Amino acid sequence: MQTSGFGTTILGAALIAAAPLWATEDLRPTQGEIDAFVLADADRDQSLTQPEFKTFVQAMAQQGQPTARQIRFFGAYGLAFSIADGDKDGRITPAELRQADDRHRAGQ
Repeated sequence: MQTSGFGTTILGAALIAAAPLWATEDLRPTQGEIDAFVLADADRDQSLTQPEFKTFVQAMAQQGQPTARQIRFFGAYGLAFSIADGDKDGRITPAELRQADDRHRAGQ
């Protein structure tokens, strides 16, 4: 049985591995966000590099997420990454993703 292109065992293990990071803060992730993050986080370090971020955005855009659809439409992956990378360490955590999306939705 396959789930979203992942083997059930792989997806389950990945979600379990990612769950503690998502649970440490009040990030309110949807299952779609978790699935997209797990899909994108190729090295399983619970943060996204620029190429991983592009994969994440594309997965979220396919789900219809408005911010991701805008980034994909304009091809603004680099700009969006630089905005979301709050501490400028070249990696984006789930908390940074949530903060950037919340700011974007608030028009800031």
